[in-house]
Amino acid sequence: MSDTKITMRRTAKTTPSMLAWSADKRERLTLVLSWLRTAAKRKDAPEGIRELADIAAAQEKLYKAVADGSWAKMSEDEKCACNKAIFGCIEEKAYERSILNPDVATRAYGSMYAQVIATVGRELIETTQYLMRGIRKPFLYACELIAEIFGHIEKDGIDRGIKQSLYYYAHDYCREYIELRMYEMFTVAPGRTIEEIIRRASEDESALYDYGLSISDNVLATHRFLAKQPQETIDEMARTFVNGFIDSFETMRIDRAPKKTVSFDTFFGFERVTARAIDFFREEGLEPLLFLFSNLLVNSSAFLDRGMAGPSINRQYGYDHRKNYLLILQRPMIEEIMESTTENLERYKDVNEAYAGIAVQEIFGEPDIKFVNKRAVPAFKGRSGDFFDELRVRVSDLYDKYRPSEKYTFTIIAYPVPSIGPRFEEVFRETIACNNLSNAKYKEIQQKLIDVLDLGAYVTVTGRGINETNMKVMLHTLTDPAKQTNFENCGADVNIPVGEVFTSPLLTGTEGLLHVVKECVDGITYKNLRIRFENGMITDYSCENFPTEAENKAFLKDVLLKDHKTLPIGEFAIGTNTVAYAMGIRCDVQEQLPILIAEKTGPHFAVGDTCYSRAEEHALYNPDGKEIIARENELSALRNSEPEKAYVNTHTDITIPYNELGEILVHAADGTVLGAIIRGGRFVVPGTEELNVPLEELEKEQ
Repeated sequence: MSDTKITMRRTAKTTPSMLAWSADKRERLTLVLSWLRTAAKRKDAPEGIRELADIAAAQEKLYKAVADGSWAKMSEDEKCACNKAIFGCIEEKAYERSILNPDVATRAYGSMYAQVIATVGRELIETTQYLMRGIRKPFLYACELIAEIFGHIEKDGIDRGIKQSLYYYAHDYCREYIELRMYEMFTVAPGRTIEEIIRRASEDESALYDYGLSISDNVLATHRFLAKQPQETIDEMARTFVNGFIDSFETMRIDRAPKKTVSFDTFFGFERVTARAIDFFREEGLEPLLFLFSNLLVNSSAFLDRGMAGPSINRQYGYDHRKNYLLILQRPMIEEIMESTTENLERYKDVNEAYAGIAVQEIFGEPDIKFVNKRAVPAFKGRSGDFFDELRVRVSDLYDKYRPSEKYTFTIIAYPVPSIGPRFEEVFRETIACNNLSNAKYKEIQQKLIDVLDLGAYVTVTGRGINETNMKVMLHTLTDPAKQTNFENCGADVNIPVGEVFTSPLLTGTEGLLHVVKECVDGITYKNLRIRFENGMITDYSCENFPTEAENKAFLKDVLLKDHKTLPIGEFAIGTNTVAYAMGIRCDVQEQLPILIAEKTGPHFAVGDTCYSRAEEHALYNPDGKEIIARENELSALRNSEPEKAYVNTHTDITIPYNELGEILVHAADGTVLGAIIRGGRFVVPGTEELNVPLEELEKEQ
């Protein structure tokens, strides 16, 4: 029997209970919707119930239209109106008045309970995508949660009872939600519905609303731009994406033969490219796993919130709700998540053995935003923060058991969206050209850098001008330099575009100041970011995003350190893609480049785990045949003796651009300079002169 038949047989036996629907559930839904309509009409209705009842009514109307076939006959304007009736509350202006906004909920219910109320609203609209596919239970459960909480408010007022309702909702339905989510993420069948939407949307803009998620102006503008592109351009983009993934098997020395499936994380608006990528993956014998981004409370709590999505229609909304899961993290909830996750990973054990990895297409160029910190938003503190850290480690360890990181691969590519500015089309063309740079040529040049770097005991990196960086980076000792190397020669496979050389430094002796004037990392712009290190660990940090030092400290601890007291340096790298750097300067989008591209435009440091986290035992080699030995540091070396100390489960790259870079020097143990990699922002190793050409051309233009 073939592997495909085995997968289909296992899937047939594991149909999630969330897909079942019965007469009693239908009656419950009828009753709760009736209650919501009645409650919303009362003159003394609790604040927010009318808004939520209106959203639920719009969702009910949407579901009926899908069920009776009238949705497919609607015009784009009609579909857009239905979408806005549900998601319009989170658009920037409407959000200022919405109960989903913690500030609005605070005025009505106080800061202690505001986030619970706002979270309930988010839970409701997150069920829309399931209604679009005929799955009604999430909608029923969310409506019943609203009725329970607002019924409690009407009867007993605002008190801890509403927090208990939210907790028991998540706890009681945890297994159903995780079972459904893993069915979506691990099996082919549910993705066929998503693929049908992708195929329709590749030709018809109105089909974008078939996803059941918010559709922003950026999505529509991207779709319209790509609709005008010749098929050759679309094929080129898709082929680069797929080839990067396929080439990564050789780079990672992973046997591709048993692999049958590949996950997709892509963005709405790129359907023409996504559809062709699906075709090309199938030609390579890999079936796509397609699923939508889901921020349902249990999914985000169990780290199951990734998938296909659209650029945000309001980034402050996402920022306000980024830590909703802290509201429900208690000991019984953690155990429920772990038991259900284990059960489902075991159920899909055979499927996961055939998993090839994940293909990610990111975007950049979303409008910068000055986030507002709100009092009601949950914070990492006390038991909730401890519970989150514990859960993150336990889930990571569990996934590594069933999906060992050394047995699957990935690739990431990024493209701009129209909000990047008036030169969007130029940036798009330049990005395509950048993504298609010669892999072989860059690896040859980068090997010359590695040959010099491997001479040293440590490297120093200094800034110039207003950049105050002054870092000392300790390297592993090569016991057999003829067969060993510290740096990986990275081309355009797992991380597109080319190129960089990188290593996992030793922590002991690594020290200094890392300073970046302005940089966008994971969609957040950091201003005058300064991080100090001693023995490879963060000892102090600051930025200028907010008016006060206390706000900036809290912000960095939250979004950069992920609430850890400190983080190690997990990576030191030297980016070599001067073409990408020149594009960023020439098109005035340098500060908007995603870290995927920005990390290639200068040296960068990662705070967190190494690039080889949980795969340290998997031997890796450069094209010249040398083994990359720098796969761990003093923390990850504890993985067998003290595993709870080995990993921090985060990895964030921070880049110093060439124009802020002074020197990168290679030193012997006694401090003697053995060679220079960069001086005055230019590569100086013989044989790397070609990397300076884009920099020199840019200088002439300016």
